[in-house]
Parts: sequence; structure tokens; C-alpha cells
Amino acid sequence: MKRNTFSFLFSRLAALALMSYVIVACAVNRQDEGVKYDMMENLTARYNIVYHGRKIIADAERENFASHQDNYQQLLPIFVEPTEATAAANGQLMDSVIGKALDIINKKTRSKYINEAYLLTGKANYLKANYYNAVEFFSYVAHAFADMPAYRQAALIGKARSLMQLGNLHDAGLVLDTVFLGLESDKRSQGLAFATQAKYYLLTHDEESAITMLRQAVENTRHKPTKLRWHFLLGQLLQKHGYADEAHQHYRRVINSNAPYEMSFYAGLNSVYLATDENATGADRVRLLRRMLRDDKNAAFKDQIYYQIAEVFYADGHLAEALANYEMALQQPSNNRYQTALTYLKLADHYFSAAEYTTAKHYYDSVGMSLPADFPDVGAVQRKIANLDDLITQLQVVARQDSLQYLAALDDVRREAVLDTIVSDAYARQFAAESEPKHVSRRSDRRPAFDDILPTTISYTDNRFYFNNPDAMGMGQAEFRRRWGIRQLRDNWRFSDMLGQPSATGGSGPAAFGEGAAALADTAALDSTAWVQQLRGRYIEALPDNEAKLATSHGQIHDALLRIGNTYRDELRDNEAAINTYEELLKRYPDTEEAALLYYNLYRLYTDVDEARAAYYKDRLLTAFPDALYSHLIRDPSYMAKLEQQKRVLDQAYENVYTLYTQQRYPDVIEEVTRIRRQNPERQQIASQLGYLQALALGRTASLDTFEHALLQLVEDFPDDSLITPLVAQHLAFIEVNRDTLAARPYALQGADENRERFVDEPTMTLWPQLVINHGPEPPRPRRELAVAAAGQAGLSGRNSLGNASGVSRQQLAKTAEVGELGPNVYRDLELLPDSATYFFVINVMNERVNLAPSRFGIGQFNRTRYAGNAISHQLKVVNGENQLVYIGPFYRYDDAKRYETSLLPLLPDIMKIPADIYNTFVITETYFGTLSDFDKIDDYHAIYQEQMDK
Repeated sequence: MKRNTFSFLFSRLAALALMSYVIVACAVNRQDEGVKYDMMENLTARYNIVYHGRKIIADAERENFASHQDNYQQLLPIFVEPTEATAAANGQLMDSVIGKALDIINKKTRSKYINEAYLLTGKANYLKANYYNAVEFFSYVAHAFADMPAYRQAALIGKARSLMQLGNLHDAGLVLDTVFLGLESDKRSQGLAFATQAKYYLLTHDEESAITMLRQAVENTRHKPTKLRWHFLLGQLLQKHGYADEAHQHYRRVINSNAPYEMSFYAGLNSVYLATDENATGADRVRLLRRMLRDDKNAAFKDQIYYQIAEVFYADGHLAEALANYEMALQQPSNNRYQTALTYLKLADHYFSAAEYTTAKHYYDSVGMSLPADFPDVGAVQRKIANLDDLITQLQVVARQDSLQYLAALDDVRREAVLDTIVSDAYARQFAAESEPKHVSRRSDRRPAFDDILPTTISYTDNRFYFNNPDAMGMGQAEFRRRWGIRQLRDNWRFSDMLGQPSATGGSGPAAFGEGAAALADTAALDSTAWVQQLRGRYIEALPDNEAKLATSHGQIHDALLRIGNTYRDELRDNEAAINTYEELLKRYPDTEEAALLYYNLYRLYTDVDEARAAYYKDRLLTAFPDALYSHLIRDPSYMAKLEQQKRVLDQAYENVYTLYTQQRYPDVIEEVTRIRRQNPERQQIASQLGYLQALALGRTASLDTFEHALLQLVEDFPDDSLITPLVAQHLAFIEVNRDTLAARPYALQGADENRERFVDEPTMTLWPQLVINHGPEPPRPRRELAVAAAGQAGLSGRNSLGNASGVSRQQLAKTAEVGELGPNVYRDLELLPDSATYFFVINVMNERVNLAPSRFGIGQFNRTRYAGNAISHQLKVVNGENQLVYIGPFYRYDDAKRYETSLLPLLPDIMKIPADIYNTFVITETYFGTLSDFDKIDDYHAIYQEQMDK
């Protein structure tokens, strides 16, 4: 008993002694590999700060993961990254972690958790989305604690992820190279390293390499929710790249696990295309999908299932069944905007490719209403919707003219038979909805002949919205027409003089054959025979049945195809469609005047896509048009820059010659022009203007014969010049009428004797007076922020054409200025730009020091040839010592001012002897002109004016 007691006491004393030794040893400062640690600082740092900091960060990451909503119809992201919402929600907690970590760094300098404090600070900044700060802290940890593999690897991975969040993929790739050099040094971080590398490959569009990295990441991670997400993502990537068996295995791993039901559902849905054997048919897949429809657990996913059934039918060519199932997908109650937009887009693209443009337009409008921000290629979809009206209009022109040419080529008997079919078809389809409203999904997938030139009444199926409900809309329209008749959508529509006017919103079908088509359609129910006869008459009247009408028809097709190609290339950035359109244009019209431009565009579009085709069009351009501007561009990509530099040099030379002329140094003018033209033969536009100054100088120093010969030489040298040659023609006509009087003069053009017989519109070399307009009250400024913001959100940037990319524009190539019909701008702000007012066309020069006299001389030349006899003048106003406004007018109607603008703009680059980037133009009323008192007001008005013109 005593022995046992003694043993017990001895054990207690020994344990107490050992503990005392440890405590004393720890309490005394010790040197361990050159670093002094303090036990108490270690304890407080570890348990008061590091433990809680790790827990807070882990909880935040877990909460972010749990709150994240995956879109399983897109590739899943590898990591659940911070968002604005989560960064804001976690901000205070992360600030707390950072503050505690700084306590370790600043106050507990003798603890061994300094490295942990810096790493926690980097992670906290990452979760706050302060990626720049995170990069710096992770960099410090990786450098300062390079001998500690766990911390070095974690910091390098965090730095790479931060750089990827900042979009700096180059530096992220370099950091990941360093990570993989030390991959074996820390087993615990290997899964994260492989996943981070996989994310890098996805961001650089190397999905095959991403698959390889993800396979390794799955094998080296233990976090089950993350592992399941990576299995699903691997299934998506493998399915996309044709590895069906392996993709199916990863989907089965998800299905057989305790994954969230939504993930399991989509894994099963995707497996439908992979699970069947090699002999499986579309019918087998449809049967599996219909089995999923019958499962009550899938009630919330019926829209996706019907969509997949439609996809199977569509791929097998069963269009009627496919369209019906797309419509069924739209009819299912769902909050899935992504799926709704996807279904609408599929239907829109189908009807667009089938040339049923009116139907397609309705579906594209629905896409725009349901399009989520994370939709794939959302910018491309928005651009297509924004440019759809013009694209459809041009496609309908081509289809209409092709159809009319086909009809015109038939013999009388066959033409009458075809017209009977067309007109009766039109009548039946136009008014079937009034007696029995039909659903779009019931439309036959066999398109009737000439469908694109016939009227159509289209409705579509998502009748949860009133205006998409065909029954409600049909009854409403019928009731409105019975009471009010056809009315234009505009203010004061009740006025009787609005009855029967063409719709401002445009349309298709018989409206193409005359403005009364809308009224014709409305009266069909009253007199079907008259309606049919009038429609037949419109077709017959539109037939291109003689050479002149046929040439006009071909011209419309040519111009429409060119515009379609440009729209695909510049606005929609659909290079494949642009190529097809340009090649179709060349196939139809191989001798087109635009051949050089088309060859150049095709060369650019095929470059880096099909080098053989690019070389083919390059050779055709250089062979057929060796001296064309585009040939110079191919031989020398910097040609446009050199040309612009040459133009600036010549503009300066022109200014110097003009100054010599105003100083009456006529021999110097003649000599200088001869020298310039000899050295710069390529710039024909400026050469003609210099030649005109030289001719005037000869007229001041020589007889009529010499002057007349100089004028005739100008006509011979520049027959196509649209600025100088018409002016010279006026001079020659005046000489012919007044030859006897002018021949008696010693010099053809006399001096400054105001009593002399003046030469026709002879330019006066005195300064022009400046117009002074009293500033009126500042008018209300139209709001433009909404339109500008909407354009930015839609990704609608400036035009990015191939021509513009090389500095080529049609204005620079213009030899003549032709004014076409000015279409009505139905969205014009009538307060800002009324139909009738005193208008000026303004050239706003954003530099108060440049000499505008030579440019104004060119404007005077233009006015004398186009507006001889009109009481318009060009004058100068300097605004606040900042801008020079050259304003031309007055015009008393908006259309007159716009017609002047349309005539002048193609020639303005040659008229203005200043760089194009320092001036712009606009049309303005006298009232608003008086308010342009500084640079900002001018700039604001120009922006608002451009917004009006873009509508």
C-alpha cells in the first residue's frame, strides 16, 4: 500500500517537474533558426486571431457557395467567385479579419504566425473583391516565405486567381508556371492548382487543356460539393468535344450522388444524348425525354424538356414537330428567363433563315424582352435586334424584286395562273385570323410562293402577356377598326384627315406596291372582289416588264445586297454571312462598279480564316484594279496614313497658294501650282482646286484666250470632278455669251474696280462679315442620357467596318454627290427640329486659330454651282474664343437644310483644308443657334443632333 502510494506520488511529481520544465522553457525567449518566438504571443495569435480569421473566411466562402445560383445550361464556372453583392455583404467581416491580422503583424512580432496573418489578409481582400490589394499581399507571402511550401503555393494560387479576376491573363499564366514548378512540394494544394490552371485555359479558350487539368483537379480534391460541380463541368466539356462515353460517366457520378436535384436533373437531361447506344435514333431520345416529362419532380423543368424534344426533332428535319414543341416550351409556366430567351431566339433564327421576316421580327422582339445579361454572345444578339429592321427591309427588297423578275419572265398564261394563286393565297392568309384566329405554331413549314411580298398577320404564343395573345389582340383590332378605321400611330389620331394614311411604323406585303395598301387590306372584308383586283393590279404595275424597269429592279437588288453585306460585316460582325452576301453580289453582278471594294472586303474577311480564298481575292483585286485605292492598301497597309499626311501637306500648300492669290501675287500662284501638281499627281481633288486658282491667276494676268484655254484644260483633266468642273462650265457658258465684251479686255479678269462688268459670280476676296445673333432664352435641353446609356448597355459601339479599320470611307472615295429621296424621320423631335423654321447648316471647327478662308472659298464654289440664285451665304462666328462656326443659310424648311447637308457632306473632306478630326457638322434653327455660347453647349447640341439622326 505504501509502495503504491509512493509510486503515485513519484509519478505526480515527475509529471509536474516535466510540465514545469516545458513551461519554463517556453516562457524564456529562445532562438530557433535565428527567429525569436514568444509563447504567449503564439498562443494569443493562434487562438484569438488566426483561428477566428480562418473560420470567418471559411464561413464566408461556404455562404458564397451556398447562395450561388448555377446556370446548368451554360458551362459552370470552376470557382464561385466574389460578386458585388457578396463582396458588399462580407465587407465588414473581412475588414475585421484584416484588422486582426494587422494586429499580429504590428503587435505580435515575436509570434510564429506572421506568415498566416499576411495570407489571411490576402484572402480577405480577395473576398472583398479588392484584387489589386490581394495580389500585393499574396506576392509578399510567396516571396517572404518561399521556404514554406504550403504558404508559398497557397499564395501563388491566390495571386494567379486575383490576376485572372483583373483580366491580366499573361501575368496569371506566368504565376501558374511557378506554381507547377513546386507542385509536388505541397500535396494539399494540388487540386486547387489544377483547377486554377483549368480556369486559365478556359479563359484563353483552350478547352482541351482545361479538360486535362480538371481531370487532375477532381482526383486531388476532397470537398464533395466542389468535386460534383467539377464532374458536371467535365461532362459538359467532354460532351461538347465529342467524348460521349467519358462525359456520360461524369454525369452518372452526379446522378448517383447526393447532388442538388437541379444539378442531377440537368445531368440526366444531358445524358439523354449520351446514354443510348450507337444505333439509337431521335425517337429513342424523344421517348426518354417524354419519360422525364411524366416525372412529377420535373414539373418546374418542363420548358427545358420540351425545348430538348424540339431540338431532337429539328436536328432530324421534322420541322412541324420541332416548332410545335418550341411553342410548348414557351407555354410552360417558368421563371427561367435564360430558357425563354433561348427558345425565342431559336424560333426567331428559324423564321429568319426561312425568309419569313415578319414572324422572325416578332420573335426577335420577344428575345429582347427576356434576354438576361449572362446570355451567351449577348452583345451579338442585341446588335442583331438593333439592326434587324434595316436588315429585313433590304432582304425583302431582294426577295420582292427577284419574285417580280420571275413573274415578268413568264408567258402571259403562266403569269396569270401564278398571280391567281398569289392573290388568293394573300387574301386567305390576310383575313383568316378575323374569322378563326390561328396560332403561329400551326403555320405550315412549307412556305407559300412569294411569301416575302405578301401581307402577313403574325401572332406568337406566349399569351401570358396581353399583346402576345392572338385572340385578345384580334378582337381589339377588329373592334378598333370597326369604330375608327385605319389610323396612324401618332398624336391626334382621331382627326379625320388621318384616315387611310400610311402607317408610320412601316410594314410589308402589298404596302410595297402603294400607299393605299393598308386601306385596301382593311376594306377587303367589305368587297373581296375589289380587293383581289386591286392587289392583282399592283403586282402587274410593279412588274419589271421593260428594259428601264428591269434595270431599276437590278439596281435595287444590287444596292440592297451591298447594304446587307455591310450590315453583317459592320453591325452584326457576322463575317460568314457577310462573305456569303458579297459573293452572291459578285455572282449576280460581276461587272459591278463596287467590284474593287468587294474584292478587298472579301480578302480581309477571309484573312486568317481561309488563306487560299484570301489570296484568290487579293490576286483578282490587284490584277483587275491595280491602281485602285484598295490595291494600294493591300500593297502598303500604311497607305491611308500616308495619304492623310499627303492631304495635310497639300491642304497647307493650298492655303499658301490661296494667300498668294489674295495678295494679288498672281505669277507666284501660277508657278507654285505648277510645281505642286508636278510633285503630287495622285491627289486629283486638290489638284483640281489648285488648277482653278491657277486659272483665276491666269485670268488676272492674261487675255481671254489664255484664261479660256486654262478653263478648258481643267474640264479635260478633271471631267468627273463634282466641285470645280460644274463651276468651270458656268464660266465657259458666260464667256460664250459675252465673248465680244470680254475679248476687248487686256486681262480676262479685271481688278477691284466696282464699276466694271463683273465676271459671273466672280469670287470676292474681301473678308466676310460676321453675323451677330442676340442670345435668346436657353431652350430646354432634350434628355440624351437614357439613349446613350442604352446604347452602352447593348454593346452598340461605333461602326467597326473593315473599310474604316483601314481609314477607308465612301466619302473619301466620292467623285460625285448625288442627292436621293430624303426619308421621313418619324422620331424627330419637332420642338428641336420643326418642319418650318429659319435653319443653318453649321460646320463646327473646334479650334479657334486655324485659317478657314481657303475652306470657305471651297464652300463658295459649291454654293455657286448648286445654289446659284438662292439667297444663301456662308458666314463665320467665333464662339467664346474656342470654336469657329461656319454657318450656311438661311433655309426655311427642315427638308431644305437636310438636302443641303446631304449634298455637301460627300464633298466636305475635299473642301475643308483642315484635319477632319477637328470639325463636325449639324443642322440647327436660328433660335437654338443663338444659344451656342461656349464649347460645351455646342458639343451638347451636336450630341443631341446625332442622336436624333441615328433614330
